[in-house]
Amino acid sequence: MSKYGQIGRDVGIVGRWFRLVMGVLVIGSVVFDFVGGSHTHTLRTNVLTGLFFMGFIAVYFAAYVLVVERVKDKSPWIPTVIFVFPAMYFAIINGMVVPFELSFGYLLGMPYVNHPITIAMLLYIGVSLIVQFFTKYGGCEVIAIQNLIYRKRSASYCVPLLPLDMAEKAIVDSFERRRGVGNELDGARD
Repeated sequence: MSKYGQIGRDVGIVGRWFRLVMGVLVIGSVVFDFVGGSHTHTLRTNVLTGLFFMGFIAVYFAAYVLVVERVKDKSPWIPTVIFVFPAMYFAIINGMVVPFELSFGYLLGMPYVNHPITIAMLLYIGVSLIVQFFTKYGGCEVIAIQNLIYRKRSASYCVPLLPLDMAEKAIVDSFERRRGVGNELDGARD
């Protein structure tokens, strides 16, 4: 097994630091919006954001309990699709993945980034990314908190960061192979 570990479970140093930076940026953008941003938030918005944040935690805990044990020996793509769907749903609805004019939120006349559900999802993802940094977990960020609580490392993929993780693993593995060949040659010379 590689020093890197397994994609979807482990993460290298570059992936860890990238997750920390992204988590801080996501949380920072939400905090900036609340503290000195362009929007004023009412008490109702703040309470709803907190309730939706706790709701996301509860929903992901329920999904984790129902899904992880049933699919742990199958493909990591199964939990990935199940866990990533809610986050991608809000991202598409709110124009974060596609231009806002093409998003469902725009077509339905819904406000986007400043909605309490979106703010709560961004906070949840930001916190999860930071948890990934500290736990060295390289799977889907939305179950990082659950993995921490249950002390597991469930295999799933972080879709946006999968290319980075794969590239880092390839570099680490390549370096190890070259280093291993060099060590074998040194031993043959003795």
